[in-house]
Amino acid sequence: MQIKSLAGIIKGMRFAFAGIPVRPSPCSRPSPRDPDRARAVSPGERGRRRRDARGFTLPELLTVIILIGIFAATASPSFVQAMRDRRVNRAAMEISGVYRLARHRAIGRGTAVLVRWTADPGVFQVRDARVQDVGGPLIAPSCLSVGNWADPALTDQVSTLDTSGVELATVELRDTADAAQTFADVCFTPRGRTFVRYNAGGAFTPLVGAVRVNVTNSRTGLLRTVFVPPNGVARLTL
Repeated sequence: MQIKSLAGIIKGMRFAFAGIPVRPSPCSRPSPRDPDRARAVSPGERGRRRRDARGFTLPELLTVIILIGIFAATASPSFVQAMRDRRVNRAAMEISGVYRLARHRAIGRGTAVLVRWTADPGVFQVRDARVQDVGGPLIAPSCLSVGNWADPALTDQVSTLDTSGVELATVELRDTADAAQTFADVCFTPRGRTFVRYNAGGAFTPLVGAVRVNVTNSRTGLLRTVFVPPNGVARLTL
């Protein structure tokens, strides 16, 4: 009888505690959130996401294209002018390099080297005087001893610079008296001396003063000058 009453008391206590909520321990950790589960988003957040995700409209694209066209049309003349000035600068640097090359070859090879300028068609030509072997010591001709610098038996062509193809570039050689010359021979000796003449059949004379080669952009007026002084070291003024 006492056993039955004890069993009834235990059963009643089980029903009494069945409805009491059990709080989790402060040290317990919440279960990890499922990454695939969609998060709740406020209406304002949804609107902002829609605005960020939308593309450009047709009027916006047309506006950008028109602005690009305006900028390109504005910058095009300046770009073309800069490219032409750059060609003039490069032509002047190449002319300066021709005279420097000739002087270095004369000193390095021990024989005379000539730079011939012909305004028509606008060509600089570098020629070496051949070292002659007459059955004994070698003879290195000087600027004054070569009778005909165009004779392939006496001279060798080293290089040629044609300036006629440079767009809008006007090349003009001026002598020491600032007179334009259509023909000029500048000759360098192995000892670093410089001689000049302004006609093919004339005599060479020592260079006194400076020969100038002006390279001008005929459209913009940009001028670059190559100076050839008596010591033969050409320099370019920008």
